[in-house]
Amino acid sequence: MKKIKSDKTKKKNNKLIKWFKKKLKSKKLQFNLGETIIFMLITFSFGLVLGGVVMYGKGFFGHHTTSTMNEFISTYSDIVNNYYEDVNEDELLEAGINGMLRKLGDPYTVFMSKNQADDFNESVEGIYHGIGAQIKYDDKFEHVLIGEVFENSPAEQAGLMTDDELIKVNGESIEKMSLSKISSIVKGEDGTEVELTILRDGEEKILKIKRGSVDNISVEGKVIEKDNQKIGYLAITVFAANTFDQFKKELEILEAQKIDSLIIDVRGNSGGYLTTVTDMLSMFTKKDEIIYKLKTKDKLEVIRDKTDEHRDYRIVILANSGSASASEVLTGCLKETYGAKVVGTKTFGKGKVQKLYSLSSGAVVKYTYQEWLTPEGNYIDSVGIEPDYEIKYELNKDKDNQLDKALEVITKEEW
Repeated sequence: MKKIKSDKTKKKNNKLIKWFKKKLKSKKLQFNLGETIIFMLITFSFGLVLGGVVMYGKGFFGHHTTSTMNEFISTYSDIVNNYYEDVNEDELLEAGINGMLRKLGDPYTVFMSKNQADDFNESVEGIYHGIGAQIKYDDKFEHVLIGEVFENSPAEQAGLMTDDELIKVNGESIEKMSLSKISSIVKGEDGTEVELTILRDGEEKILKIKRGSVDNISVEGKVIEKDNQKIGYLAITVFAANTFDQFKKELEILEAQKIDSLIIDVRGNSGGYLTTVTDMLSMFTKKDEIIYKLKTKDKLEVIRDKTDEHRDYRIVILANSGSASASEVLTGCLKETYGAKVVGTKTFGKGKVQKLYSLSSGAVVKYTYQEWLTPEGNYIDSVGIEPDYEIKYELNKDKDNQLDKALEVITKEEW
């Protein structure tokens, strides 16, 4: 094979390295697509030992020589210029970053494409952009149906209903489309219009729906009366950016009804924003009490309640193996600091905190940069939190045996 390494290439590579050093020194870490590809190639070479310097730009060139970087950039240039087929730069970027992240061996450190990042951001921001309805596939009849229609959404206002059969979007048949393809067509910019043709009770209807922003409801509350007591019940599905406001509102509604105690249900809640759960916990713990601890490479930070607000009624947490991350922060704090009881099964065991790094293409790198510990300093990663009362869920549409146990504990057990 022919080896290509001219003086001209070396000069070009040296120029690239000087440019990159200057970029880091100035801390201007915003890159266009072309710059990001070069950046990806360099970090891919040294990512094994440098980890999170992408975010902070410190010590990048520590012990690595210019000649080593020349070798890597020369290899890249050779492939791009001489590979027998055209190279897709976007795919090369994704492959390079994916390879770097996989080598770290952390299941929570991942690369997300633009579409994946958009979906992720919607879930954690708690705001859905589109018509405000879900679609699902009916295996039995091989039809695409409308699933949940969100309250006060453009879909609800236009008259769309759960179990309507979707047959066309903008006049085009969806017969051979995947659900993801249909979803991408239906979703769009706020203020734009989409036309859905649906079949309801054998009658074809055309609905024109203007897309908009819809708040996802992540907290639902109610009062349960048992043994002459009023028990508040709050179910939290995710710790999104707007969850705290919903939680505070629902809790105040329950407290206005003079509840004696509270059950917080985080079963199946996989987590969300740490700031959200911190604000929620500050409503219950006393000032200066420990909420959780954060461990980075070189320090341990203790997070304490900074507010004057607190509660003192009984609390029971409903949790299971699907309760992870922020759900475990809430469970751990209320169990250890507040004295709450936990009913259900052992939690998932995710004791790591991630940070997001956005690329100019719209893709996102999500990587672990901290570990969190319970107020008493317990690591729960890959361990989970054990319940005080272990009750496995028994499937029964008319009865929730875990909730029944929580009600028994909160009204009858000695604390």
